[in-house]
Amino acid sequence: MSNPITPAVRHAFETSIVAAEHPHQNAVTRDLHRRRANGELVALLRGISVPAAALAPLEHWEVELLRAWAASALGRVRQPLCRRSAARLLGVPVLRAQSEPYVHALAWTQNAARRTTDVRYWATRDDQLHTVEVEGARLTDLPRTLAEWGASATFAEAVAAIDWGIRMRRRGDKGPVTSLDEIREVADALGFVRGRARLERALAFADGRSESAGESWARVLMHELGFEAPELQLEYRMPDGRRFRADFRWGSISLACEFDGHVKYRVADARAGRTVEQVVIEEKEREDAIRSTGDGMLRLVTADLRDRRLFAHRLEGAGVPRRRRLRSHY
Repeated sequence: MSNPITPAVRHAFETSIVAAEHPHQNAVTRDLHRRRANGELVALLRGISVPAAALAPLEHWEVELLRAWAASALGRVRQPLCRRSAARLLGVPVLRAQSEPYVHALAWTQNAARRTTDVRYWATRDDQLHTVEVEGARLTDLPRTLAEWGASATFAEAVAAIDWGIRMRRRGDKGPVTSLDEIREVADALGFVRGRARLERALAFADGRSESAGESWARVLMHELGFEAPELQLEYRMPDGRRFRADFRWGSISLACEFDGHVKYRVADARAGRTVEQVVIEEKEREDAIRSTGDGMLRLVTADLRDRRLFAHRLEGAGVPRRRRLRSHY
């Protein structure tokens, strides 16, 4: 598993200025106010500022990760991070790209839930159960993060996160791993009541064969829109010995489907040492090989997932059958 803390995020973190480190130094306080006023510094959260030049190149999700990391590791939030904030530091995929304005942390007890200007504290039976340290930040471990996230997130968000967690163990990747049983054990230990049905629904639907958050999201949409469930990661064996896999396949209409999130074109780690040109050539070879078997090919991209109507039209246009008719409009 690649570290979600990118070099740009690390640089911004290392250049952060914590006001609490300069108590009773009026000259320093005045200087910080002046630098924020002229735009040289940006308030990341209360008491922590970051040079605007270090913050400018960050994506929305990187800003959110930085805010959570700095809040815990630099002492602004002394409780363990949880839910979406913990997910960011663990590298768990979060479907919503917009930066979350709050840092999420565990409250001290079941009756201590509250919200400040930049921190949301979640009530809990045990604020120390299943916690770990990552890069100096204290947060819930992967099973607990997925359990609590799955109990409060949307169905698609929960499935994408859980798919990611159980996929890592199946593939033997290094890094934090978990299982459906471990997630349920945490939920039992914490006495989940509110959100338990939501979590169980996501656990029942989760499938570690989905190899990206986009594939998980697409599966959820197919299910919610009433389409026939596809086979996952079907392998094609060519006469010359080559093997190719399709993300999805509907055997009833001999149609394969690939999801292309464009990450492999932009992120070097996702290309596994290959150039963008090599990735494109390999995709073309795979598509040609699959078509040579007589199967059709449908390609989906992230933009298709963001518009449910467009997504339905793409599948309908390719002939994907419905397992049932919808009673309401999507």
